[in-house]
Amino acid sequence: MSEAFKRRAKKKAKKGRRILVAAMAAAMAFGNIGYVHAAGVDDVFDEHYYADQYPDLKAAFGYSRSALLKHFMKFGLAEGRVMNEMIDIVKYRAIYKDLQAAFGDDWDKYIEHYLAHGAFEKRDNGTDFDPVDYLNRYNELQATFGSDLLSAYKHYKEYGKQEGRDGRSENVIVAERRAAEYQAALESQAETSEPSEPSAEYSEPEDTWEPEPEAPPEEPSRPSETPSEPSGPSEPEKGSFEIQSVEVVGTGRIRVTLNQKTEQPLTLEAFSIICNSGGSDMTIRSVSTDDNKVYDLATTYYRDQEYDIQITLADGTTISKVFEYRTDCAQITSINAARTSASEARITYHSDEPGYFYYILRESGQVAAQAASDVTEEEVIGDGVKIEMLQYENAFTITGLSEGMAYTMYYVAVNTEEKATLVNSLSIDGGIYEETATAIKRAEAFAEEQADGYLYGFEIELENATSEPLTLDQFEISCPQGPTTLENISTSDNRVYRVYMDRYGIPSGTNTYTILINLKDGSQLKGSCHLDLQEPRVDIRSIEWKDADTIEVTVNSDEAGTLYYAIQDEVEDEGTIEGKDPSEIYASGNQASMGYGLNYITVSGVNGGQWFCCATEDAKGNRADFYNYKQIPEYTAPDPGEDTTQPEITGVTVLSASNNARLKVVFNQNINGLYDNSLTQISGIDQKLLLEATYSSEGDLEDNVLTIRVVDPSVSIPEGSHTLTVYIDGKAIRFDFTV
Repeated sequence: MSEAFKRRAKKKAKKGRRILVAAMAAAMAFGNIGYVHAAGVDDVFDEHYYADQYPDLKAAFGYSRSALLKHFMKFGLAEGRVMNEMIDIVKYRAIYKDLQAAFGDDWDKYIEHYLAHGAFEKRDNGTDFDPVDYLNRYNELQATFGSDLLSAYKHYKEYGKQEGRDGRSENVIVAERRAAEYQAALESQAETSEPSEPSAEYSEPEDTWEPEPEAPPEEPSRPSETPSEPSGPSEPEKGSFEIQSVEVVGTGRIRVTLNQKTEQPLTLEAFSIICNSGGSDMTIRSVSTDDNKVYDLATTYYRDQEYDIQITLADGTTISKVFEYRTDCAQITSINAARTSASEARITYHSDEPGYFYYILRESGQVAAQAASDVTEEEVIGDGVKIEMLQYENAFTITGLSEGMAYTMYYVAVNTEEKATLVNSLSIDGGIYEETATAIKRAEAFAEEQADGYLYGFEIELENATSEPLTLDQFEISCPQGPTTLENISTSDNRVYRVYMDRYGIPSGTNTYTILINLKDGSQLKGSCHLDLQEPRVDIRSIEWKDADTIEVTVNSDEAGTLYYAIQDEVEDEGTIEGKDPSEIYASGNQASMGYGLNYITVSGVNGGQWFCCATEDAKGNRADFYNYKQIPEYTAPDPGEDTTQPEITGVTVLSASNNARLKVVFNQNINGLYDNSLTQISGIDQKLLLEATYSSEGDLEDNVLTIRVVDPSVSIPEGSHTLTVYIDGKAIRFDFTV
């Protein structure tokens, strides 16, 4: 080992022999990683907020950004002043000693950490604003901004507050609602019973008070003698109600099926979802039903863990069921079954990832005796039919059905990282579907550029022209998240119609939209349209020198397509969140075929200090309107008289593939202090991981062995071939191993 290398190892070894850090394997898949890394105080400082909060400063400097920012950096930080509504940076530093130890007085690092990690980890930012919950609360904002928290804050500051949008944390909102419910219960009790002294166990809530989820408002000890209005409709005289199944049908979407219909629709207040794993309860945004038996819930908080859903019926009885929520897998949406003949059915669905789709069938009589929860993933995958699953649109035909027999299809989707969905079900009717979709020949989504942005809509072509123009109110277009607001319609021949969404409407990600056209004779035309206006979203993971002239760039993508890239001497407005114009890269840059997941691009003829810049395009022609960028590190030529031996992995042993998966990684030299835990990747586990690493020694070497453990016991390494990628002294080292 070279002396220079030993010095680096010795210096970095002082950081400790044990590392525990969150490793985000798919970090910022929805945003530009370059922007987050560049974000600092200057990017988030709000001169108007700072001046309005402190009249002394406003009197002295007005709204002068330069003067106020200078004051904040020189005096405001020391005085504990707050610079915006998104984060109290002084409090953020004070609360978290681990960050203070890591960043010291580098205030930009605290901003960078909060935007890349802290906000998603639900760390206390010292303010009421929660950018993650703000995006989760409003689907159209999440579809537009993805995980770009700076854009979320900017939207809230410039538009959201004026529109009455709530930017607070879900925990704050839930606590406020529960406090109000508690107070209302007390007032109701006071109205229906003799006045009494307040319970000695209750005191007025302080600022930090949050009612316990398990403590609902206390009911009077006995019914009031005074008649009162019933709280809701009474249930019919039937057998006891049960929750038949709970299915996760998409991110933030849960379907609850009862064993019988309620007399009246249950309201949002009847539902609650409690976490059984020590995390936060799931907040329910809305509840809807078409038949009072199957209820669709939209939620804003979710995490992969176990929950208990509780439903309070109109007569006051409560029913509950435990279910699991899983999001590290393919999301299956817009799934539909149409019985095309006595013996066949056509299945269509949408998946946001490629992989395989497994299913088994049960006749309707069998289903009555077997609940969905009794069908296991192992049963569906082991005994079911296996079909290749494409990213986005999928369709296949089931044959061999019995005439007139209704079926339930149980299915599981497995992505390329071998992450499986929970078991879900789909009903297949016994009656043959009368196909009317052929009356709609074609339906395509479009984005029409305007001076002030884009107008979104659908171009719908009919088989035959209508005798008179169709009107806007004859069209119903909806996505899995709900109805779509339509604003305008145009046609020149009564056959091709352009139907525009509301000017402020934004499509919800990539979804299959259902189109219904209600004709004046009472008949209905039905069709569908897959809307995909999103380009592949990538982040530049690393840049590594292969020799003095060649680099290898690792790029992660959430979709297959084409990567356009160029080497630039400079980046316009580098270090700011302003979008970088990619038109020149599309026009004259290099092209590389890009697959889903990690991609490796080799580029020659480059120099340290230049910038690798890239933009993306998918098979549908969707292109990014900005480019990602990362600076190429300086190349250090090896000293001819120096031992240039670099660390290499000589072996990987799988100590455990599940239940806190562990790998023993052996190197050819001491690597203590040079290992960056946050960048570790294991193919087949492309998600946020919490990893723990310990050093040990083997043979004649010291600290040449790393034992890497996945802290989350639910994460496992699937069987098959994998690649371990670790970063030692800033350089990526890969090693193939088999489970």
